[in-house]
Amino acid sequence: MSGHLLDTSIVSALAPDRRGQSEALLAWLRRGEPLYLPVVAIAEIEQGICKLRRAGGGERAERLSGWLERLIDQFGDRMLHIDTAVARRAGALSDQAKAAGNHPGFADVLIAATVTVHGLAVATLNTRHFTPLGIDCVDPSAEPLS
Repeated sequence: MSGHLLDTSIVSALAPDRRGQSEALLAWLRRGEPLYLPVVAIAEIEQGICKLRRAGGGERAERLSGWLERLIDQFGDRMLHIDTAVARRAGALSDQAKAAGNHPGFADVLIAATVTVHGLAVATLNTRHFTPLGIDCVDPSAEPLS
C-alpha cells in the first residue's frame, strides 16, 4: 500500500468553521495521492464533539457531527482499522517510547502502528509526536507551494 494516513490534526484543520487553513496543506491534499483515515481519528473527533456538546456548543456540535458522518462515508474502504497486527505493533511501539522517555500518547501510538503495518507515511501537523517513534511523517502545511 502506498499513500498517507491522515493524523487527527490534519482532519481537524479541515473541519467546518475552521479558519486560516494553510494554503500549502490544501495544495498538498489536492495532489491526488492515496489518503487513508485511521479509526483512531474518528474516536478523537467524536470525543471533541461530545465535549463541545457538554460545554453548551450544541449547534456547532451538530454541524461537526454531520461533517464527521460525511467524512466517514467519503473515506469508506480507506478507513484503516485496529486489527491484531496493528494492536501488537502498537504495544511494541508504546513500550519503546516509554523506555525512551518520549511517549506521545496512545492515540498517536495507534496511528504510528497503523502506518507501520500498512506501509504508509503519516501526514500530521504534529511531527514531533511521530518522529520519536521512527516512522515516516510529513507536515503538509510546511511543504513549499509549487
